[in-house]
Amino acid sequence: MSRVEVPASRNIIDSTDKFITDQAKTIGRENGILIVIIRLDKATGKRGRKDKLILGCERGGRYKSKSKSTVTCSHKENCPFTLRCIPLSVGEGWKISVRCGTHNHDLLDTVTGHSYLGRLNEEERKFVNDMTKYKLAPRFILNALKERNKANLTIPSQIYKARSTYRSSLRGPYTEMQHLLKLIQQENYVYWTRRRENSDVLRDIFWTHTDCIKLLNTFHFVLICDSTYKTNRYRLPLLEIVGVTSTSLTFSVGFAYLEQERQDNFIWAFEKVRQLFKSETLISKVIVTDRDLAMMNAISVVFPTSIHLLCRFHIEKNVGARCKQYVKKDRQEEVMDLWKKIVYSSSVEEYDHHLQHFELVCADIILFVDYVKDSWLTPYKERFVNVWTNRVMHLGNTTSNRVESAHWRLKNMLQTSLGDLCKSWDAVNMMLKNQICIIQSSFQKTIKDVEHGNNSSFFQSLHHCVSRKCFKKIDK
Repeated sequence: MSRVEVPASRNIIDSTDKFITDQAKTIGRENGILIVIIRLDKATGKRGRKDKLILGCERGGRYKSKSKSTVTCSHKENCPFTLRCIPLSVGEGWKISVRCGTHNHDLLDTVTGHSYLGRLNEEERKFVNDMTKYKLAPRFILNALKERNKANLTIPSQIYKARSTYRSSLRGPYTEMQHLLKLIQQENYVYWTRRRENSDVLRDIFWTHTDCIKLLNTFHFVLICDSTYKTNRYRLPLLEIVGVTSTSLTFSVGFAYLEQERQDNFIWAFEKVRQLFKSETLISKVIVTDRDLAMMNAISVVFPTSIHLLCRFHIEKNVGARCKQYVKKDRQEEVMDLWKKIVYSSSVEEYDHHLQHFELVCADIILFVDYVKDSWLTPYKERFVNVWTNRVMHLGNTTSNRVESAHWRLKNMLQTSLGDLCKSWDAVNMMLKNQICIIQSSFQKTIKDVEHGNNSSFFQSLHHCVSRKCFKKIDK
């Protein structure tokens, strides 16, 4: 055996006596030594020669920088530790001989968090890919791996890297937008796109599920629209339009990524929604939004015969914020109660009475009174005050809370606001599948089950024809 010289070092550690079996890597890990393969010497055909496997410490050799401008680091210490492995003549296994058993560095106190030892094997990588597909958070994936294998040394950064590699493999050679359109086509969605003039750059994209189109033409009475943000790294606003089923569940009508929130963009998106209706008689009678002027103008252009209501909840929030600005703290509750009486007036006479009382009580805070009248009551009272909204069948939808809840479910599925458009679409697709499954289940319960309170002869002819929600409305 040739002699291997040990470089001068302040810490010389000899581990020769520890490698007395053929389980070199296991023994090394138990003693804070990471064994790696240095090279494989193949037999040249001479008589008596065998393949030789040369093992060494991960800190052997010197790091060679490829770029002087790149800031790099290395754990290589030119460690001389070397093992020589030869296949056994009889049976399986290796005969290990220690060529140099010393180290010129301190051994590891623990192997936890080591990038090499924490590498994912093929089975673990497949598990991470499956959990990534179903939107499981990285921390939960890591916990599941460690439950499956108590000796697992994977760290969070390796999970994130494996997820990124998996997503890149799905896209392949396609650009992000090409891959997005490919996914939409694979799931048989109905979609439209709009390009910039004389360019291949997309401005807007609208898509919806075929089951959502069926629900829209069945439950076409009310649409609720709103835009949400922080769903993608490009900060594109996502327009979401929802409706209401007879079982009082929210269903998504369609989604649109818009280049900007301008009237032209909204008109294009709402024109696509109008094309989803099978006939003009099914056009929604009521549309609920917040006070987005561009969206309001677009609705008046595309749906001129529909009644446009404003979200009562957002109006109350705006009035409450101005109340805190103009009204003293001890009077704020009283003033807001007067405002609510105006909003919930059931007749024109009651509305006029409450408005006069409001002006009388708030005579000393004229700025607040002017704000309420000029910003809300004078231009929009027919769109949110009870006496006028109750003249149309809005099915109790006087706020945009349903679409806000849909935003929350989507973002809960999405988990991050920095993903690309493909990741956002995946979340929408998964949310829609869950949503449609729940709605279909609610229809089946209506068909099969009858509540005991509705077993009277009065309801007999309605059994299995209308929903439980409808029974409660009739009973009330």
